[in-house]
Amino acid sequence: MEQYPEFLDSTDLASDGPALRARLDRDGYLFLRGLIPAATIHAVRARLLRQAAAGGWLDPDHPAEAGIANQAAACKDPEDRYMRVFRNLWRDEELHRLRTHPDVLALFARLFGGPALAHPMFVQRNIFPQAGDFDFTTGAHQDRVHIGGATSFAMWMPLGDCPREKGALAVASGSHRQGILPTKVGAGAGGMDIAVPIPGTWVTGGFRAGDALIFQDVTVHKALPNRTREIRMSFDARYQPMDQPVADTNMVPYAGCGTWNEVYAGWEQPAGQYYWKDLPLHVVPLDRSHYERRDAMAFEMAERGDRAARDAILRIVQRDTNEAKRARAETLLALLDAP
Repeated sequence: MEQYPEFLDSTDLASDGPALRARLDRDGYLFLRGLIPAATIHAVRARLLRQAAAGGWLDPDHPAEAGIANQAAACKDPEDRYMRVFRNLWRDEELHRLRTHPDVLALFARLFGGPALAHPMFVQRNIFPQAGDFDFTTGAHQDRVHIGGATSFAMWMPLGDCPREKGALAVASGSHRQGILPTKVGAGAGGMDIAVPIPGTWVTGGFRAGDALIFQDVTVHKALPNRTREIRMSFDARYQPMDQPVADTNMVPYAGCGTWNEVYAGWEQPAGQYYWKDLPLHVVPLDRSHYERRDAMAFEMAERGDRAARDAILRIVQRDTNEAKRARAETLLALLDAP
């Protein structure tokens, strides 16, 4: 286990917006204890674990609430067998309400000195234990290349307690001062990892249910390996001042999860649906140049038979709007998967 020092705890500054802003500007991150009540987090965790059990992700010899993984079912985004279960998790009504929890929005309003927008699109992750031939840990990356628009800030929160050994997040403190760093094809978030030495100082720590890690969109971060027997569940949402431009890709559901009408069809209460519709937002196109560079590298790697490109190629097959690129990616995927 990496011997990184502990996060600097900023809980004592939670009611002081200017002090939070100054520390975030200095370090690129904030670590806050108990931002959301633990009982609220545990209730959402229980809901998602029931869905995970129904999808075969959990060991049937243990109660679902234990979260013990069925290692034979180990999978990851964007694999088809992952998405079949994941889309039901992502659509969960109470999960969606976490990112717009009143205490969260109030914190970001203090931080920004004005109204905060919670991006409609957010990420929910499920990381199987590192065991046998399954070894997936999100590598070092930055969010800006995926989020676009004006500067945004992520809030990462585990669904339940998350000690270091369960795959807690780590951030490179101070790395936000270097801007957007060069990338390479990777298996982590968006298929892009950092391709140069990481600036700053790595820090991490254990999380209790309700703790939050907040960081700027150019702060380099990664996950630690999940060395437990449990699935590590988490979510990360993005926030920005409401008067700043937001990229169009942040206004739609997570790729593969359907339309908003499909997401909301299973909800019991309409409260919170389409909360952004009447807001005075400035929506702009995502700068896709980073993805175009990733795809060019992935195509070149796949043509050489390098299976490290497989996840990026699969993302093109599933998510790219260019028919010619999808067709090329499908051909290369078949070659990579050939016995």
